[in-house]
Amino acid sequence: MAKLDCHFFPNMPAAWVCDSCHTQYGEKCIPAGHSRHWGKISPSCIRCNGDLRYLGSATGAKPFWQKLPHFFAYPLHVNSLVVLGLVTLGAFLLGPNLLTIFLVLLGVAVVMKYSFAIIERRGTGSTTPPEVAAVISGDEHHLFLKFIAVMFLMGAIIGAVAQLGEIAAMAVGVFMALAMPAAIMILAVEKSVFRALNPFAQMSLMLAVGWPYLLLWLCTQIISAGPVYLLPALFMVLPEAVIFPALVFLMVYFTFVLYTMMGYVLFEYQNELGFATVADEDEDELDQKEFDKAKAVGEMTVLVRDGKYQEARQVLRTALDLVPDDIELHQQYHKLLMLLDDDSALANHGEYFLDLLKRNNRLGSGTSVLLDMQERVPSYQLDDTGLAVELAALLRMQGQHRAVLRLFHNRHKSKPSDPLLPAAYLHVAQVFFEYLNDESKALAIINFILKKFPRCEEREQFLQLKEVITQPVVPAQA
Repeated sequence: MAKLDCHFFPNMPAAWVCDSCHTQYGEKCIPAGHSRHWGKISPSCIRCNGDLRYLGSATGAKPFWQKLPHFFAYPLHVNSLVVLGLVTLGAFLLGPNLLTIFLVLLGVAVVMKYSFAIIERRGTGSTTPPEVAAVISGDEHHLFLKFIAVMFLMGAIIGAVAQLGEIAAMAVGVFMALAMPAAIMILAVEKSVFRALNPFAQMSLMLAVGWPYLLLWLCTQIISAGPVYLLPALFMVLPEAVIFPALVFLMVYFTFVLYTMMGYVLFEYQNELGFATVADEDEDELDQKEFDKAKAVGEMTVLVRDGKYQEARQVLRTALDLVPDDIELHQQYHKLLMLLDDDSALANHGEYFLDLLKRNNRLGSGTSVLLDMQERVPSYQLDDTGLAVELAALLRMQGQHRAVLRLFHNRHKSKPSDPLLPAAYLHVAQVFFEYLNDESKALAIINFILKKFPRCEEREQFLQLKEVITQPVVPAQA
């Protein structure tokens, strides 16, 4: 199918579309769209609140001609190998002398029944073949008999048309040969002999697939002839006694490959063919908190793209009430506040967010948050001096020396008795001396701290720094 992308997340396939405003949403915008979290109703459009139409689970599927290795590997799964082994064993025991028509028909019936099960299962997106029970269980739709009926009626139609002339018979024969893959896929999906033989239904499927249908038909011809191409090699490398069962194995194997490919085409073009399948979400179903978070991020992304910042803020606030300490949600909320004219909210949230990062051992990513706030509010300072001291060390490692000075600007006035003031001003003094070459300011800070906090833990570090600054410069000898 034509690849449809989400309008909000680049390179993500769309899964839903709003027919009212023509907006395409991916799974990040509409997470777990078929899960219990949405209740009995389907998700609605974030932009216009209209109904969304599911595009199926194959909007990101690769074209079938890029999946040929998968088709040849598919029958080698243990499920299909069991069927292959049973049929081959039967051929070995039966031998080339066909003992009974019943046993032959039974073998063909088993193969065709399993082949149609492959089409159905692969058409839903499953990457594993059906279990053996698909052969053992009853066939309520009698697809094998319907397949025989389709083949017989196609021959009868060509024979009837031949009465009108050779050219007419040839034209009908060519069309039926071209439409054979379409007829098989229609029979697998709709279980109707009439629909499988209906030339309008066949043409509808072929036109829905488009020009790749011709490539599909060519691939079916090549794959169907696979055993013929390999037959000479069998005579060269295998004993005569096992050539017949080996040939049966190849015929069945290539049949499974062929039906796997047709099943994948049904999966790939499910939207165009009108039977979109739902991806199986049971194994990876989100819990309630994960869903609330994913839904909020999706809605926020759409609202921000449309410039609806206040609505996006409300969505994130509601989500944070449900998942209060989720770092990703707080990151999104910080970015959103940077877009809004609310410096007070930005500052209040920044302190909480940085503390949350510290509690989760992720303070290293907090320097960018602090730099954002300093750029927006140059006088911004953290109330928690301990948190600020840890950030100062990280900022210095990143070469953000001016940010350290802003972080503690006039801290001795705003928090004159703070026991962590020496630790904070040690960073300031080191920045002035080591990076800004301002020895006078560094000495002033050192003397201030040694006088006000004579017994602070950082005393020795201040004294060592003072000694380095005040030591006389030895003139270089000529």
